[in-house]
Amino acid sequence: MILYDELRALERPIRVGLVGAGFMGKGIVEVLESAPGMEVVAVADIDIKRATGCFEAVGLSRYRKIENAADGRGLSWPEERAVTEDHRVIPELEGIDMVIEATGIPEVGAEVAFRSIMNRKHVGMLNVETDVTCGYYLARLAEGAGVVYTVCSGDEPAAVKELCDFARTLGFTVVACGKGKNNPLDLSADPDSLATRAASMGLNPRMLTEFVDGTKTMVEMSAVANSCGFTIDRRNMHGPAASVEELAGVFCLEKEGGILSREGVVDYAVGDVAPGVFAVVRHHGRIVNETLRYLKVGEGPCHLLYRPYHLTNIEVPVSVGTACLYKKPVLRTASAPTTEVITLAKKDIKEGETVDEIGGFSSRGGIERYSVAEDEGLLPLGLSTGAKLKRDVKKGDPMRYDDVELPDSLLLHLRGLQDWLCGSKKKRG
Repeated sequence: MILYDELRALERPIRVGLVGAGFMGKGIVEVLESAPGMEVVAVADIDIKRATGCFEAVGLSRYRKIENAADGRGLSWPEERAVTEDHRVIPELEGIDMVIEATGIPEVGAEVAFRSIMNRKHVGMLNVETDVTCGYYLARLAEGAGVVYTVCSGDEPAAVKELCDFARTLGFTVVACGKGKNNPLDLSADPDSLATRAASMGLNPRMLTEFVDGTKTMVEMSAVANSCGFTIDRRNMHGPAASVEELAGVFCLEKEGGILSREGVVDYAVGDVAPGVFAVVRHHGRIVNETLRYLKVGEGPCHLLYRPYHLTNIEVPVSVGTACLYKKPVLRTASAPTTEVITLAKKDIKEGETVDEIGGFSSRGGIERYSVAEDEGLLPLGLSTGAKLKRDVKKGDPMRYDDVELPDSLLLHLRGLQDWLCGSKKKRG
């Protein structure tokens, strides 16, 4: 791999700043410190012990707590690293080449990405929740600033896109692509019901809730659709129970015995597909199809490309190297989004109540076509935290902009700019 050789040949390692020292962030520090040509020089987390723990876990004991960017000017990198409780500090530190955002909190992700771009630093997002809210605008902003904005390798979105890019480069049509869901779907899951299970897995209960109630799947598949120009077959996708062997027969058109009314869609399957990702493809060439049958890829008309794993934070070095050496993203929304992650009520919510955080008690994510969400005024999930209900919303129903009073935030303003780019004439918030 050429990237490996070029990273090894660097005179100075790529310097990375990390925001978010939870389960994912801690792994990022470990893998970047072991990878060639990269090092994490600063970590931010609201829990300073988690930030310092990232360095101590890899045997780094020389670090300094800083309060602002000026405090970091005297640091002798890489012999001495920095930790801070303020996520706003990392994008402003001199000498950092790329900032990785790993909090999963849309508002924090938007601020970190925006500040990093303004300070001419590349941005790597594990925070896909931010990306599906205002990633199109952030990608355009980064392009104008001469830096890279990218969703990171490792999670399903980039892994799915890798399969789709491979297929389309060979002239295949992507019929459907997606992921396996590795947690049984429970639309009523909340941090209390999952507390014991989360503790046994070493996860934040809200993170596990976002996985189990389907929100994360909706977020990830929206990121894939928006980056590839795909759409959905129906609201919230199909999500059938299917084995790997059944995927090509399930995710094909109805007239071929499948479940789809159209091609070029994202979806997910429940079963042994997880933790893998897939693309169901077709080719119109006679010789190509004969070759596929000879190679035992399947009889057609649809064929399966399947990757049986994704390595989450362990694959982040690929994103860092690609952004810093080649000035290329691995995944971004380069044109107007095609899908929206909408806010669905997880319970009956009364007028005057406030929507809590993603992975909480009051809401979960769904997926809809961007044009439908715009026409119906559906509230993006990323804007829902802190929204105050102006009227009752029933369990299972989507929330609309008109149903809520939104708190003022940078994220809201960035989303407004994205809507303007997409031609929306509706005033939000």
